[in-house]
Amino acid sequence: MNQTKAVLLTITVVIFAFLLQVYYINFSISNQIKIYENNILKEARNSFTSFLTIKMWNTTNNGVYIKEDEDYSIISPISMTKQIFDLSSRSNIQSYKITSLNPSNEGNKPNYFEKKVLKEFEKKDKTEFFEFNKNRNKLKYMASLTVTRACLDCHSSQGYKIGDIRGGIRVTLNTSDYQEFYINANKKRDYYMLFSFFISLIVFLVLIYFVNNIYKKHRIIMRISDKNRVLSQRYEHAINGSNDGLWDWDLSSNKVYFSKIWKGMLGYKENELANSLETWKKLVHPDDIESAISDIKANHRGRTTYYENVHRLKHKDGHWVWILDRGKTIFDKNGNAIRMVGFHTDITKQKELEVNLKTSEKNLLKAEKMSNLGHFRYDFKTNTLTLSKNIKSVFGLANETKITLEDLVKNFTHEEDRENVVKRFFLGKYKKRGYRTEYRIIRQSDKEVRHVNCNIEFKKDKSKEVHLVIGTIQDITEFALIQNELSILRQAVEQAPISFVITNKKGEVEYVNSHFTKVSGYSFSEITGKNIDVLQSDTMDEEEYDNLWQTISSGKTWSGVFRNISKNKKEFWERAIIFPIFSKKDKKIINYMAIKQEITKELKLQEELKDKEELMIAQSRHAAMGEMISMIAHQWRQPISVVAMSANNILMDIDLDMIDKEALEENAQDIISQTQYLSQTIEDFRNFFKPNKQKESFFVEDVFKDAISVMGKTLENNNIEVKKEFTSGKKVNSFEKEFLQVIINILKNAKEVLVQRDIEHKRIDVYEYLDGENIIIKICDNAGGIPEEIINNIFEPYFTTKDELEGTGLGLYMSKIIVEKHLEGKIKAYNQNFGACFEIVLRGEIV
Repeated sequence: MNQTKAVLLTITVVIFAFLLQVYYINFSISNQIKIYENNILKEARNSFTSFLTIKMWNTTNNGVYIKEDEDYSIISPISMTKQIFDLSSRSNIQSYKITSLNPSNEGNKPNYFEKKVLKEFEKKDKTEFFEFNKNRNKLKYMASLTVTRACLDCHSSQGYKIGDIRGGIRVTLNTSDYQEFYINANKKRDYYMLFSFFISLIVFLVLIYFVNNIYKKHRIIMRISDKNRVLSQRYEHAINGSNDGLWDWDLSSNKVYFSKIWKGMLGYKENELANSLETWKKLVHPDDIESAISDIKANHRGRTTYYENVHRLKHKDGHWVWILDRGKTIFDKNGNAIRMVGFHTDITKQKELEVNLKTSEKNLLKAEKMSNLGHFRYDFKTNTLTLSKNIKSVFGLANETKITLEDLVKNFTHEEDRENVVKRFFLGKYKKRGYRTEYRIIRQSDKEVRHVNCNIEFKKDKSKEVHLVIGTIQDITEFALIQNELSILRQAVEQAPISFVITNKKGEVEYVNSHFTKVSGYSFSEITGKNIDVLQSDTMDEEEYDNLWQTISSGKTWSGVFRNISKNKKEFWERAIIFPIFSKKDKKIINYMAIKQEITKELKLQEELKDKEELMIAQSRHAAMGEMISMIAHQWRQPISVVAMSANNILMDIDLDMIDKEALEENAQDIISQTQYLSQTIEDFRNFFKPNKQKESFFVEDVFKDAISVMGKTLENNNIEVKKEFTSGKKVNSFEKEFLQVIINILKNAKEVLVQRDIEHKRIDVYEYLDGENIIIKICDNAGGIPEEIINNIFEPYFTTKDELEGTGLGLYMSKIIVEKHLEGKIKAYNQNFGACFEIVLRGEIV
C-alpha cells in the first residue's frame, strides 16, 4: 500500500471513529432526555388518572358534603370539579381543564392546542397527546374523555351517547426542572462532541505523523536499497562496459588476481596467464617498467593518494598495447600496506588520437599560417590570455612579445576604427552574443595598415555569465583590396552609361545594371526572371536572332546592332557584344553576358551626317564637273582645230577643183578620228558622274587610266610628267567611281600646286603595291610639300589655301570621307623628299 492510500485509510478510520462517538453521545443524551420526558409524561398520566378517578367518584356519588360552620352542605360534581381546577391552577405546579368542541360552559371553550387535539380524538386515532412549550418549562398533556352513564345525567340534552368521545382533560405540568436538565444535557452533548472532535483530531494527526514517518523511513530504506542496487549494477556495468581489466594484489601473500577482461585486452584467454606479479613484469615494456614500479612504491609508502601510470604491455600477437594503470593501496590500522587494487584501461586508440591530434594541430597551424589567421582565448575569471603562434605573426610581433586582450581589441587597432571595435566588443559581452567584424590594424613590425576579419564568441557559465571569450583574427588585406576593386567595378558597372545584362542558359534575366533599366523602362524586379526576348522588336528579322543564339551557344562572341522595344513600346537601337560565361570546373556554358550601348541618337546623327556627306559629295562633284568641263574644253581645242583644218582643206580642194581622192580620204579620216576622240571624252565625263550604288571588282591601274584619260591633256599641257608603277596585281571590291573621284581630286591638287609654285621639272609619281592583304597607293609630287602648320587641317571640311573663286575646301575632306567610310580604307598625307605624298590603304579582294 502506498502512502496516499495509507493516509486516506487513516482519515477514513478517524472519521468513522469520530462519527461513532457522535452517535454514542447523541444516543446517550437523547436516552437520558427521553427517560426524563417519560417520567414527566407518566406524572401527567397519573395526574389525569387521579383527577378522572376523583371526578368519577364525585359523579357516582352525586356530590360531596362539606361542613360549613356547624352545618353540612352538598357540592355538585361540577362545582367540585371546578374548585379542584381552581386550586390546582393556583399551585403553579399543575393545572387541569375539561373542554370539548361543544362545551356547555363558555369558560371551558378550547384554545388552539386543545381544539387541534380534540379533532384528533374525534378521529379516534389517538386517545392522548402531549407537547412541551418552546422553553420546555411546561408540559401540556391532554387525554380523551369517553361518555359513561354518569355523564348522561348532566349532558343528556347534548345528545351524548355512551362510548362517545366528547372532550378531554388537559393537564398542564410545570417542568422547570426538566428545562434545566434539557439545557444541561445539550451542553453536555456539545462538550462531549467538541472533546471527541479534538481527541479525534489529535489521534488523526498522531496517526498521520506515524504513517508519514513509517513511509518516510520506508522510502529511505527503499532509496538506500535502490541506490545500493544501482551502485551495484553501475559498478558491474562500469566494469563490463568500460572494458577495464581489474587486478587485485594481496601484498601479504604477493598473489595477484587478473580478471578475464584484463587478460583479454592482451589477447589471452583466462587460463593462459598465471595470476602472479611475475606475469605482469614479463609483459611490461622494458622502457616503462622502471617508471611503473617507482610509481607503485610511491603509493605503497603513502606519498601519493592514488597510483597512476601509463605504460605498454605486450600483446599475445607481439604488438604493444598502451595501458593506463590506476589503483590505490589499502593500509591496515598500523599504516602498513596490505593490499592494492586497480584497473587497466586500454588507451592505444587515445594514444593514436594524440598523435593524430598533434599532427592535426600542426596542420591547423600551417593552415592558419597559410590563411594569415590566428586564434586567441581569454578567461575572464582567471584573466588568462591564450594565443596561437600565428596571431602574433598577424600583428607583426616577435614570438617572445607579451600582449594583452587590450592590445588585441584596442591598442593595435587603427585609430579611426578603434572606438567602434571597442564598443562592439563590450556590447557583445553585455548582450552575451558573438559577432563578426572587419576593421584595420597597424602591423607592429612595419607600421603598415592591414585589414582583418575578427570573429568573436562569448561562452557563458552555469550562472549564465560570460566567463570566456574565443576569437579568431585573419589578415584579409589582399581580399579587402580585391573586394574594394570589385566594389569599384560594381559601382562602375552600375554607373556606366552602357547596359550590362546577365542571363541564364535559357535567356532568363538574372542581372541588369541601372542604365539598362533607364533605357528599357523595366525595373530590376520587373525584368529579373523574364526572358530577354521581351525586348525583341517585331521589325527585326528572326534569322538575325537565330544567328545570334547559334553563335553564343557554340561558345563564340557575337557583336552587332539590333532594334529593341522598351516597356512603353518605344523602339530604340543598341550596339551589343554578347558572349558566353563558362564554368571553371567543366568549361560548360552557365550564363550569357551582354554589353550594350544605345545608339538611337547616334544612328540619327549618322543618318543626318550621311545626308550631309551625300550633299557635300554632290557639291564636290559639281565643283569637279566645272573643272573637268574646263579641262575638256581645253582638250577639245586641238581636235576641233584639226577637224576645222581638215574640213577647210576639203573645201579649198573643191574650190580649186583640186580634189584628190587620197587627200580627201586622209582629211575625212582625220575628222572621224578627232570626232571619236571627242565622243570618248564625253563618255568619260558621263561615266565619272554616273551613280555607282553597287560594289564591283576593279584594278587600281584601270582607275588611274580613266583618271589620266580625263586629265591627261591638262597635265601634258602643263608639262607635268606622270610616272606610274603598279605591282600588286590584285583587285579591289568597292565603289569604283568614288575611288576615281578621290584620284582625280589628288591629281588635280598636285597639278595646281606644281603650276602655282612654278616647279621647273614638274613630276607626279604613282606607286601601287601589296602589303599583306592590303593594297597601298601612293601619289607623290615634287612641289615642295605641305606647310607643317596646316598639314593636320587639310582634311577638314571647307579648309582651303586657294582663293574663294578657285576652291570650295571640300575636295580632300570628301576624299577622306569616301576612302574611310565608303571604301573602308585609310588615307593620310605627309611630306617626303621634295614634295607631298598622299597614301591610300585599301583592302584587297579575297579570292
